[in-house]
Amino acid sequence: MTELVSGRDVLRQARELYAPYRPAVEPTGMKVAVIRFTPAADDPPDWRIRLEASRISAEQKIKSFEHLGFQADHVVLPPGIGRGDFRRVLESYNDDPATRAVIVQFPPPGNLAPLVDHMDPAKDIDALLKDRSPYRACATAEGIYRVAEPYAQDGPAIAVVGARGFVGQGVVGLLRENGHDPITLDAGDDLKHVRDADIVISVTGNPGILGRDHLRPHHRLVVDSGFVPQQDGTVQGDVRREMYGVPQHLTPVPGGIGPVEMATLMERVIRQEVDPNVVPWKVRPGPYLTREQLASSTRTAPSLAEAARLRAPQMSGPATAQAPSTHQPPTGTPHLPAQRPQTPAPARPAGPSR
Repeated sequence: MTELVSGRDVLRQARELYAPYRPAVEPTGMKVAVIRFTPAADDPPDWRIRLEASRISAEQKIKSFEHLGFQADHVVLPPGIGRGDFRRVLESYNDDPATRAVIVQFPPPGNLAPLVDHMDPAKDIDALLKDRSPYRACATAEGIYRVAEPYAQDGPAIAVVGARGFVGQGVVGLLRENGHDPITLDAGDDLKHVRDADIVISVTGNPGILGRDHLRPHHRLVVDSGFVPQQDGTVQGDVRREMYGVPQHLTPVPGGIGPVEMATLMERVIRQEVDPNVVPWKVRPGPYLTREQLASSTRTAPSLAEAARLRAPQMSGPATAQAPSTHQPPTGTPHLPAQRPQTPAPARPAGPSR
């Protein structure tokens, strides 16, 4: 039986951890800008779907930053906006000292994408500028890494599907920096290679790309970062819904990595603007069997349900967000650093504590 790894629990924990900073943040007038694009009525359906996902993500970001006491500008740019107008929007936030972070929602129209490079690197909280950013990877990639790492303490095989995309590159980079050697798969590759992995991370945004040919009960964790709105109001991820009972643990869509991204952005802005020693959110992994343990158990157990029961003694409890720390934020006005320090990649935990 699959245990769902709840991103909503992570976000709830983050909101509780960082809400005490609000009295210190709110009087400063510090601001975060989230810029997104809108489709034209005659745009292709695929483009409209991508911008709808961008809208949902932008609204979640606004709520998250406002919860912390930041002013949040939700900038909605009209269809067909020109290069000059878009650049002026970016430059206005670059020049505004109250604006401490800027996020441009992806994807931008192709003719505007190069202009994102004009963003002030010091305000690039989501690593859109890659090597010029203070952060090693976007918030989604960092969140994925931090969810997966507690399940990877024994050096398991990890497959990343969509490894050459923006999020996928960030995930692969963080895994390699922390001692892992992931299997990297992308368009044109045989995705059946995910069966060779113990952990599967999929970041393609291609609905249902992983199904019966790919996922197995020995997968201790499957991280699905796909999020594609449908015309009927539902959302689809990279993993087909009928596979939700197959791996041992799975991040659901919706309610999985999306909220984790928000928790990561909240943590980043507090660390960046208020408290460099802010307590990070954490996830405690649920019990799982290694491939060898699962093979041994199924030789004697009559069903996968029995194998799931046998997992329980290995580790205690389902995958949950850890209880918030009692760490207290500063009571005075936050220090506004003239230059933000480089944020290191998340430290690899000493044990399975997430």
